Amino acid sequence: MDTSVAWINDYLDRPADADEQADLLTHAGFPLEGREEVDGDIRQDFEMTSNRGDCMCHVGLAREIAALSDRSLRIPVGSPATSGDDAASMASVSNEAPDACPWYTGRVITGISVGPSDTQIAARLTARGDIPRSNVVDATNFVLFELGQPTHVFDLDTLAGGAIVIRMASAGERFLPIGEDAKEIELNGTELVIADAEKPVALAGVKGGALTAVTEKTTRVLVESATFDPTMVRHTSRLHNISSDSSFRFERGVSPRQVDAAAERLCDLIIQTAGGTLAPGVLSGGSDLPDRLVVEMRPTQCRALLGLDIADADMVAMLDSLGFEPTLEGDRITTRVPWHRGDIHREADLIEEVMRMHGFADVPVTERLTLIPAADPPEHRGREAISAALVADGFVESVTHSLTSDADAAMFMPEGSTARRVIEARAAGVPALRPSVIASLLRVRRHNADQGVQDLRLFELGSVFSRDAAGEDHEHLELGLLMDVSDEAQGIGPLRGVIDHVATAMVGADAAVSVKPCKAVGWQSPAGAVSMNGLDCGIIGRLSQATVAAVGLDGPLLAAALRPQPFLDQELPERAAHRLPDQPAIERDVSAIVPESVTWNDLMSVVDASGLPHHETTEHVTTWRGKGVDTGHKSITLRIRFRAPDHTLTREDVDAPVNALLDRLRSDLNAEIRS
Repeated sequence: MDTSVAWINDYLDRPADADEQADLLTHAGFPLEGREEVDGDIRQDFEMTSNRGDCMCHVGLAREIAALSDRSLRIPVGSPATSGDDAASMASVSNEAPDACPWYTGRVITGISVGPSDTQIAARLTARGDIPRSNVVDATNFVLFELGQPTHVFDLDTLAGGAIVIRMASAGERFLPIGEDAKEIELNGTELVIADAEKPVALAGVKGGALTAVTEKTTRVLVESATFDPTMVRHTSRLHNISSDSSFRFERGVSPRQVDAAAERLCDLIIQTAGGTLAPGVLSGGSDLPDRLVVEMRPTQCRALLGLDIADADMVAMLDSLGFEPTLEGDRITTRVPWHRGDIHREADLIEEVMRMHGFADVPVTERLTLIPAADPPEHRGREAISAALVADGFVESVTHSLTSDADAAMFMPEGSTARRVIEARAAGVPALRPSVIASLLRVRRHNADQGVQDLRLFELGSVFSRDAAGEDHEHLELGLLMDVSDEAQGIGPLRGVIDHVATAMVGADAAVSVKPCKAVGWQSPAGAVSMNGLDCGIIGRLSQATVAAVGLDGPLLAAALRPQPFLDQELPERAAHRLPDQPAIERDVSAIVPESVTWNDLMSVVDASGLPHHETTEHVTTWRGKGVDTGHKSITLRIRFRAPDHTLTREDVDAPVNALLDRLRSDLNAEIRS
């Protein structure tokens, strides 16, 4: 926040020069970020934390300086006299949204004369880096940077019906913000607005409207002082890309208890600089004003956490200097939290205040610390194991944004679900949360194809989102795999082998992976349901031609969308070294022509049921469709390995078992044996 040294000193019983202000505020947790001389004054920029909205003004910073330097704080108080007709005879306030606007007040001043700003006010604003506008407008800016309370002034004669209505906007309403280059915007109904009897005249907490702005012709004004829900202000500001000093302050919280004092101060300044008469009465609407929060602190706990031997009486003095009105009774210090300290809610917050007043620089530093590293959680180790397995298989990890276009989301949406979306105006054309990681991987693949990259394998482990027919939102972790294939005749075999490798990394060497044909989803043709150790965990398949074409690619692509979370929640299997076999193996290749309906699982079931002696493994070699194979059939080649643990096998040892297997393939699967 930019400050003026002279302006801060206006509120101290004795001045502090620029260096002392910088040292004390840095000590309090607001380090100096910059400094420059401005017309006999010094502008200093202090870093602000988001929870200390009370210090985004000169009185707030003066309060910190006073507490740390045994000075007295002089808070300005406005007490303007009232006369004439009651405010309620000229205007009205109706608060239809007290949750979003806890407290709204309006005061009426008549007979003002808008002109150049007061010299002293203009000097203070200029030193801070602001441009003086007029006596009325500058009075509102002065109160904002003096007390931290945003205010606004309407030309009362431009308010239809003299009415102020705090309400939610209606979709399609138009609003023109104040400002030289401002453009009219369309509201979508999610914004809180200040309206008159006909139209919105301000975006609540964000920006006033051009149609009701104070001009040189203004003679009657309605002075607004209010507080708004920080989330609502932030939403409206981000939605329309409109920000202001007021929205910056409201987003950090403004107490309803400070509204009236700031309004009295503002009315006093307007009358002093622009003349006029304050009408009796305050127009108001909202919820009951909150009571001050009571928070207790145990001095023993404070000393234990800080590691400092601070006396109880010193803690009381520190908190008293900050306005907490502490009382020490037994082993408790009870405080009443000042209305401006919205960051204080619990004992730890008070302990932090004691720490700030004591001084961070005075805390003894231990030069050597003993650290015990925390155990690596199973999920982290599981993620690393998956990544390592895929990288070993030639895959490249992709890290992408979870937002995608509506069109891409629609291609991968689960049946009966709809997309979860963010506000379009903030989504840059990609408003949908992705329902599958494959959508993101295809964007990466297309980008690399545009750069001439061929034969690419991609994977990503990330969250996917959807909303079911009942309106319930769902989010889960998905492992997306995408790979180019050069030979479509191989089917899903190349990617199936990758999934086997991933399963081994997650579950162990005895991982049982099965893939069964399933109904193809919109983006796959054909598709298979993947299970690991009997648990369904996703789908695998070849991308359909329509999907490939829709994203601007060509050529066959295999993809899998897996849900690994159940396995990530378990401890990784222990890896044990095994003695390498002493005896050589004998391998036999078997080529069988089978109907297309026969799956790899069907073949493996026959092999397992045959009870082959000394059978070690069965591997897929190739799948052939084309010349020599009738339509509706395929030729699958298996490689069967035999090994005995205590002697070398001969051809005769395996001939009989292999022949028995061939007979079983013929009988069980109607297979034609080629070799």
